[in-house]
Amino acid sequence: MTAVWWVAMLGALGVCWTISRLIRYPGGWAYAFHEEHQEERQALADARKFVRELQSTARRETWQARTEVKRAEWAYRRRVRRAEFELEQLRTPHRGPRVERLGRITLHEHTVLVADEELRLPHVQVRFELARSKHVSYVYLKEPDGRECMERYEGEEYPEEAVRRFTVRIQNAAVAAQRLRERRAGTIRALEAGLREAEKATEPIAVAQERLEKTRARHSADRELPRARAALDDARKGWQDLTGRRPL
Repeated sequence: MTAVWWVAMLGALGVCWTISRLIRYPGGWAYAFHEEHQEERQALADARKFVRELQSTARRETWQARTEVKRAEWAYRRRVRRAEFELEQLRTPHRGPRVERLGRITLHEHTVLVADEELRLPHVQVRFELARSKHVSYVYLKEPDGRECMERYEGEEYPEEAVRRFTVRIQNAAVAAQRLRERRAGTIRALEAGLREAEKATEPIAVAQERLEKTRARHSADRELPRARAALDDARKGWQDLTGRRPL
């Protein structure tokens, strides 16, 4: 940047400052700048500053109290959401890691997939059947509502022993899933109690809201700001009487 640019910038800032001062102390150059009217300018500036400080304090304290309400509400919602999430995770576990796949059937820790259809363990009943030709095996998967899936395994690609072993593995996975479900029942009851407790824990919100209302009421009842505004009006009137122009 060149020196000319800096000179231009300083000149522009000086012009802005001059215009701002003429606006804050209207009535002409002498009233805005001459030493003769320094006392009147100072009185007006002090009155303005006092009002700004009181307003700033009221806004800051109200903002702080409002922020505490939002924090309490956020903490409450977070606690409830966390309890709901943990409960949902136990009520509806994910598939879990893949255990084994045979043809179109994929066994996961908590689920059996037949192609894209998902069957939840431990509700699935499984049975093995061997065709009379002994070259074809069948695996039947039955859901609690009676629906049944059947998968056919050709002996050349899927030996009978492998299909039988896979069927037993599904049966064992269903038993394990049932045992896990029984163990989880107590945990689920504890989490349900925790969720109810979290939903009832609204006292911090009520305390923060009460503090906010008291802060608002205190500032509404405080007469210092109205007195300061009245003093500012007097200072403005005095300036108007002096210059014929009423300042903002």
